[in-house]
Amino acid sequence: MALFVRAFRYTGPRMPRFADVAVQLPVPGTYSYAVPERLADRKLIGARVLVPFGNRGVTGVVVGEMDAPPSGVTRIKELYALLDPQPMIVPAVLELCQWIAAYYESPPGEALRAALPPGTSITADQQVELTEAGRAAFAGQGGALPRPQLALLSALASSEGPVAQRTLMKGRTRATDIAQLVEAGLATYSLVSGKARIKDKRVRVATLVRDITSEDLAGLARSKARLAVLNALVASGGTADVEALKAVNARASTHLRALKNAGLVELGDRVVRSDAWEKSESRTEGMVAPVTALELNASQETAVSDITEQMRTGTYAGFLLYGITGSGKTEVYLQSIAECLRAGKNAIVLVPEISLTPQLAARFRARFGPEVAVLHSALTIRERYDEWHRLREGKARIALGARSAIFAPIENVGMIVVDEEHDSSFKQEEGVRYHARDVALVRAKKAGAVCVLGSATPSLESFRGTEVGRLELLALPKRATGRPLPAVELVDLRRNKPDKDSMLTAPLATAIEEALHEGDQVILFLNRRGFDTFVMCTACGHAFRCRSCSVSLTYHRFRERLMCHYCAHEEALPHTCPECEAPDAISRRGFGTEKITEAVASRFPNATVDRLDRDVASGAAIQTVLGRVARREVDILVGTQMVTKGHDFPGVTLVGVLCADTGLSLPDFRASEKTFQLLTQVAGRAGRGEKNGRVLIQSYRCDALAIRTAAQHDFDAFYAGEVRDRADLGYPPHGYLVAIRLDGANASAVIRQARRLSDAARKAGIAHGVSVLGPAEAPLAKLKGKTRWHLWLQAPERNTLRATVRALLASNDPPVGVRVAIDVDPVSAL
Repeated sequence: MALFVRAFRYTGPRMPRFADVAVQLPVPGTYSYAVPERLADRKLIGARVLVPFGNRGVTGVVVGEMDAPPSGVTRIKELYALLDPQPMIVPAVLELCQWIAAYYESPPGEALRAALPPGTSITADQQVELTEAGRAAFAGQGGALPRPQLALLSALASSEGPVAQRTLMKGRTRATDIAQLVEAGLATYSLVSGKARIKDKRVRVATLVRDITSEDLAGLARSKARLAVLNALVASGGTADVEALKAVNARASTHLRALKNAGLVELGDRVVRSDAWEKSESRTEGMVAPVTALELNASQETAVSDITEQMRTGTYAGFLLYGITGSGKTEVYLQSIAECLRAGKNAIVLVPEISLTPQLAARFRARFGPEVAVLHSALTIRERYDEWHRLREGKARIALGARSAIFAPIENVGMIVVDEEHDSSFKQEEGVRYHARDVALVRAKKAGAVCVLGSATPSLESFRGTEVGRLELLALPKRATGRPLPAVELVDLRRNKPDKDSMLTAPLATAIEEALHEGDQVILFLNRRGFDTFVMCTACGHAFRCRSCSVSLTYHRFRERLMCHYCAHEEALPHTCPECEAPDAISRRGFGTEKITEAVASRFPNATVDRLDRDVASGAAIQTVLGRVARREVDILVGTQMVTKGHDFPGVTLVGVLCADTGLSLPDFRASEKTFQLLTQVAGRAGRGEKNGRVLIQSYRCDALAIRTAAQHDFDAFYAGEVRDRADLGYPPHGYLVAIRLDGANASAVIRQARRLSDAARKAGIAHGVSVLGPAEAPLAKLKGKTRWHLWLQAPERNTLRATVRALLASNDPPVGVRVAIDVDPVSAL
């Protein structure tokens, strides 16, 4: 599609309408455009538009309108096109995205991109073409035109049509040369736009428009086929898809056109929305999903009562629902949301990874039916697009999904739930680095809604929030079934040597045998995938590492390949060392879930052993594995942290943690907290049915705070010890952090910029009491071929920290090839 591009020059007091646009590019701020007359009466705020940007056209969102251009601007471009008949971004989400852009120091257009369904962006190439005046000028040899413009005039005249501006600029032509030709009326811009990857799917529909008379029937007497099509249309209630009517007669389209000519039928289109849930129902068969509300215990009743009473006031409140594993937090969500819907309001439910928790989705769908729309990355683009539109059109009132569901296009929100609020996956680590938990609290506050953060292992920041009055604590201290928490035993790996292949100590192997003998299920947890995690040459010591990342390659037996878990590089395992060429000297060491699964299957040949990790489970495969466990088709499930994500399997009575120490030594101040959360969560998978549970944790550091308190189910003791340690260092929740992350292909340029920013940060932070840590090489010093450095800013107050960051951004542009990312409230130190 070609669109004419105009630029305006204003000379009088009367100004046309102007739009403030956030373009979907990683650029700061917003840009102003003139609104063409044809769009003068259209509602623009929140609408997607196609606008000129540099030498191309890009999608943007209108965030504001003005009666005059910004001060000092005399030339301003006109927006190309309005892309939607109605604004796609609802006012509440528009305001939220603007807050995100400001708080997380991110481009507003990128924040708004997160709020739109995938595959809907449109780009365009800007083209240049001579006008008749330009051709006349060229025929007269250009008159007094400067040499560059004369050369440009010649290039355009020799072409058979419009030329892409980017093609012209590959030579010596500058954008200003082109602009001056356009300003002189010798050339004009045009735009050739592409298409969105996805749009509404439509089907032809036939509709009966009036009663059928005896005269109509007489006229149809000679065509039994046409009469049959008409009768089928009547039987369907007066409206039917044309494709469905072809089952009655293959030439239904022809007959319907005849019926239309007779004034009986109208033909039109209707939008078809797919149901993302239908495809997953067979894979989740066997998972518990009660349709009616369950009976609550006293603690659950108190929680539901407090939440719903606050909801009725129409004012904001934040709650921390701290409930031990199996305490029935989901039922509290369900019954509170039911009250929310009865009050005529809508709800958003966030979970760490919706594709890992099909049970939760099944329970919501069983309770609320098609009122639930599911949003997550495991869906196809078509499914995500349709689910998003079901919410936007009001056909669904509950948005259930991962972190991006916080942008759900629904209004009149009464309740927002963040389940497993401690989970680090709620933090976006690339692009707009928002934390969905914190954004949920902000969206609820702006909407006058209730926000419920739920967890058996609350983040230290959230629990601290209950102590200082930011959140109200709701406690569920007992399991909903009335059964006790599983008994936990620590197995000291210094005294109990594990098997070299399966990592099972004698106590854990015995416990597995006993559980299998009783017909129970077992979960074995190791947060490391692959078969052998370290491969080296025993002759020369050469270690196989990724060429693009600072990590060892992991051997995966099922692919017979060495793989990098960060950049996806893979290579064959050689028979000889590539360094010293020694034969038969390649040694594979270490443990991963693939190796453990094979060894455990060999140790217990009569048991059905399966595994759940990123190598074997993605999208539908995850639900297939979990469905098999729910139907008790699996005896032993080996997995990474994917097995900790809120699963409820009544048949699991034993959980074994093969090595609890893997995360404790990471260079991350949250390492102890994450270890405690993982151990507590995986232990909570045991004993959720009629039988008591048992957990064995194997560790070399049984006296570590995180391991000792997890074994005792003692969050309070862990919290007290960890908060005390962090208070001495000023780390959250006793202070605030911003990480400045740099990367680039040129290591020297990255290091120079890191040191330059560090010096500037120290100067800017002195007046604000901001401490600067670093700069230093990142723990993962190289990733995907790029050198990585970072520095951290630390302060007791948010405002002083942000003032320092903004001063840095305003005065320190990074050199070409060095990316500088601002990570506000960072979760990962890697």
